[in-house]
Amino acid sequence: MLHSAKKKNPVFLRALYLACVLVTVAGCRRHTVSASSDAATGPTEIDVQDTAIQTGVKRFGINLGGQNFYDSGQMMKNLIFINPGFEGETWQSILRCAGATETSCTDGNQWAQWPRDFLKDATFEVLSGSAQGTTGAVTSSDPANHDLQDQGVTIHFAEPAKKIDVDSFILVRKTMSGKPDAGWWPQLFGGASLGAETKDLSPETQGHQALILSAQEPGQGASLSSNFDSTDGHSFVQLHGTYRLAFRAKGLGGSREIKVRLQRQSGASPAAFLDKTITLTSAWHDYNLDFSAAEDGHALGTVALTFNVSGASVLLDDVSLQSTSSAKDNPTVFRDEVVDALRTLQPGILRYQDGDHIGSSIENWIAPPFARQRAGWSEGASEMTSIPMGLPEFLQLCVVVHAEPWINLPAGISPDEMRQLMEYLAGPSSTPFGKKRGARGQAEPWTNVFPIIHIELGNEEWNSATFAGAAMNDPVVYGRRAALIFGAARSSQYFAVQKFDLVLGSFAMSPDLTRAELAASSGYDSVTIAPYLFNKFTDDRSDEAIFGPMFAQPEMWDSAASGIVAQHAAFARAASKPAQLSVYEINLSTTAGTVPQASVDRVVPSEGAGIALLDHMLLMLRDQGVKHQMVWSLPQFRNGFQNTDTHANETTPLFGAVVDMGGGTNLRRPQFLAEQMVNAAMLSTMLKTEIHGSNPMWDQDLSTNDDISLKDAHLLQTFAFSDGNERSLVVLNLSRQDALPVLFSGDGPRGDVTVSRLDAKNIADTNETTENVRITTSALTGFNPRNAYTLPAHSLTVFRWKK
Repeated sequence: MLHSAKKKNPVFLRALYLACVLVTVAGCRRHTVSASSDAATGPTEIDVQDTAIQTGVKRFGINLGGQNFYDSGQMMKNLIFINPGFEGETWQSILRCAGATETSCTDGNQWAQWPRDFLKDATFEVLSGSAQGTTGAVTSSDPANHDLQDQGVTIHFAEPAKKIDVDSFILVRKTMSGKPDAGWWPQLFGGASLGAETKDLSPETQGHQALILSAQEPGQGASLSSNFDSTDGHSFVQLHGTYRLAFRAKGLGGSREIKVRLQRQSGASPAAFLDKTITLTSAWHDYNLDFSAAEDGHALGTVALTFNVSGASVLLDDVSLQSTSSAKDNPTVFRDEVVDALRTLQPGILRYQDGDHIGSSIENWIAPPFARQRAGWSEGASEMTSIPMGLPEFLQLCVVVHAEPWINLPAGISPDEMRQLMEYLAGPSSTPFGKKRGARGQAEPWTNVFPIIHIELGNEEWNSATFAGAAMNDPVVYGRRAALIFGAARSSQYFAVQKFDLVLGSFAMSPDLTRAELAASSGYDSVTIAPYLFNKFTDDRSDEAIFGPMFAQPEMWDSAASGIVAQHAAFARAASKPAQLSVYEINLSTTAGTVPQASVDRVVPSEGAGIALLDHMLLMLRDQGVKHQMVWSLPQFRNGFQNTDTHANETTPLFGAVVDMGGGTNLRRPQFLAEQMVNAAMLSTMLKTEIHGSNPMWDQDLSTNDDISLKDAHLLQTFAFSDGNERSLVVLNLSRQDALPVLFSGDGPRGDVTVSRLDAKNIADTNETTENVRITTSALTGFNPRNAYTLPAHSLTVFRWKK
């Protein structure tokens, strides 16, 4: 809220401005005014200069995020994507030895959920300490003791060559067949059973395991279901057009009949899209069941695909359900609506981080979907139910949407696997991994397709609370491990310096962590952080109390030398091997506080939030040279909000940039629209801009919302770009109440100008159910830069013209 001390007499301000013009006193050219007095000071002059301050600018990117079966994360054409091939499981976790003996290591996470002997027969490798490099086999494992601190899972092994130090990190790996129904919902009656078949497989399958459903005896029955679009009161996938359900099956005994039903479970008697009983043959056969659907955007309720067997035993494998009327210009495995959203956004970089791949090997990551194993890693679960999104599929998506790929590696990747990855990405098709690439339809090296490929080791290795089982939460250990893995990449004969960006991950709220990692590591090119905004929301008394600090936070973090982002950038520049600072994730992260649900829903997906996010990203680019930035994320409808006051069960409309893609609305959140606007304006060179005359500011008092405070916060932020004779200018008016007049000089907009604006009546307008925030565009002919142009309050405006 603006202080009364900052309010000045408008007549005095006008006289002061005229005095500045006449005397040209430099100190008079910047003065502080209240929002209510902005117009009285006269127009602000925005001087666009022909001086480059950043070159090689790239459009802002986005994280692809995780796939799921219930909200906007339903991104794949195959709506039965979770475990479509009924495959087994691979497991890869990183433990930290809070205690160690000659024959055991006790992890420090007392809340681990693994049962006894979960890791029996796993292999292990010591990643740090005096026994680094020691390998062996796990003979048994004990569960965690939830009652004792630092008494997590204990693994036992034969005496290693070297005693393992306390605080050493250990990688454990295990592959497990069986559990073919993981990710499905089975129901068994009268003694029916299901199991895994690894020998009698279809000659056409690429997988290694099929499902047996045995319900041959009288009174027995077995059903297996896959559900999707299951969020109450919302739909994210409407079925319209033509579809095909495909599967492989074989009859083993009894009637050999299998009943197949697909329906949306809404209403008392829901109609089925598909309801057939098929008599299987005694040999493997491929079945294709075609149907049409005509949902109109209003259908609600879970869609269930069910296979039902009674009086028969059957084998089942390789299930897919997808549209046969997909767009011809979408060769990817992603739904048309997902591809359309990304094409609209025009991301410069697309980051792969879906959570399901963290425990995967390189071999499994590039395997065909029907042969891809579920890849577990978390100490909070003993089964992973979903296969990872594949690396080849991700890279093909990047091609189609013209984005550079950012690959987030499993933290447990080995040096040998890193060399395999280099061969897969950059080696000729005659090499072993080049052949694997070619077998998936990409003969040419991926490095010939993309100008650069970004490769980040691990995801939030500092974050052992969220990623227990996948974190090396010690900056020195992580830095050294990265040096080993990046060194393996650089040792590959297929590595080319100009084609890869090797990235260390760091913690935004700890610049010292970045400094420590860089000091301990080598072989990197970049270091990346996630400086999320507005994490804590406690003051909702007024729009000023909310959006004043929200709008001040980017400048506080990015432009001031003491700011969090500025400190990271300084440490990156000062490292013995300087690193480029980048941002792997960015958005609001309003997941805790004391405000009620209504305030969270009103503010987090608002127009004001979209403006704050893009201001943050543009300031990081302009003031700290952060060229690689990715919003988190494309999908996700709701997350949890921890109300520390009432402890109510609240949610927050994060982190998806869309409301849905192909569901009931196809609406985009303001964060998406703001990035879309800015990406359309981002040209290869960022130009210097200067403010002359009125430079309106406000003092942001200390807010309990994220402890934000900033003296002389600027109401106007300006960002100019050029490429050849193309020019663009992004201007943000951060005043919560007042329109601000501006005029232009230097290389500013003139002549035929296209103006786009993020348009909303109110700063807290959202698009959650109705399009209240939109992009409006107009073409202005004969635009005179010396005529005052009015920027609405809380606005993002883009000017485009030719020089």
